[in-house]
Amino acid sequence: MSLTSLIPAGSEYCVLRADAVDRLLSCGDADGALLYLYLIRRGSDFREEDAMRDLHFSPERMERAVFTLTNLQIASAPRDLRPAKSTGSPSPRYTVSELRARRTDDRRFEAVCQTAESVLGRMLTESQLRTLYTAYDHLGLPADVLIDLLTYLKQEKQTVTRRDIEEQAYLWADMGIYTAQASTAFLSRLEKEKPVIADMLRALDMAGRSPSPSEYRYLSEFIRQGFDADAVELAKDRLYQRIGRFSWKYLKGILDSWHDKGVHTVEEITALEPAVKQQTAPSPAAPQSEKLQDWEKDWLDQLHASAQNS
Repeated sequence: MSLTSLIPAGSEYCVLRADAVDRLLSCGDADGALLYLYLIRRGSDFREEDAMRDLHFSPERMERAVFTLTNLQIASAPRDLRPAKSTGSPSPRYTVSELRARRTDDRRFEAVCQTAESVLGRMLTESQLRTLYTAYDHLGLPADVLIDLLTYLKQEKQTVTRRDIEEQAYLWADMGIYTAQASTAFLSRLEKEKPVIADMLRALDMAGRSPSPSEYRYLSEFIRQGFDADAVELAKDRLYQRIGRFSWKYLKGILDSWHDKGVHTVEEITALEPAVKQQTAPSPAAPQSEKLQDWEKDWLDQLHASAQNS
């Protein structure tokens, strides 16, 4: 997909489509959003080399931003290729007869079911069939995308469970993977990210396993922001020094604060914040409120609210 295919009809205004804005916001990729604004502003005069210069993007940042835009399905694509339903809304409660009828009547869904039976090594149970049809109907993942998803799970896990399929379906839907082109690009990115993610897991003392979908969301975002395993390890050390226990949300807060300051390597971070490198003794006490950044205050508020509700 070419970036110029994302340009809407021209006018004297810079028009942003609501669905495009929603996808950019849900993705959380600041560079992708900035590039999209630049793209809309330049219109048919857009050139990637100009964007790199004007936005002060490195080739790596430009590549990640382009990847985000070309895989968010914000071009003028056919309506049935876009998710019609929110992944956050409750899934329908399909009856057994509905599920069987859909498998019989819809050849594309039948192909998904056959692939799933091959991956699982047995006939589908009612709960497995329900999970597949929820992904197909409620999340809106097309048959070819679901087949790619199932094939990927088989290659990665060998033994695949219903829960694996459900988690990956929601992950793919959240990431806007609604075409075969998008799934191919996503799987290619996963392959490239594997060694970096393995290094990050080792830095976080989580070596020897694959990340869960929720953990992958964090790690993939760290990679897109430009961090390496050493920077993640430094953030982990600071996390334990500040709160004495692990928290993905707090780790993300630290890395987001560095990203906002434009520092991504250990050398850049410690040059900006020398105290980070000098701290060695972990402190289990909660951070002092007068020294907190805004994101840390929000984190503590959420932690206290969760404790009161538990």
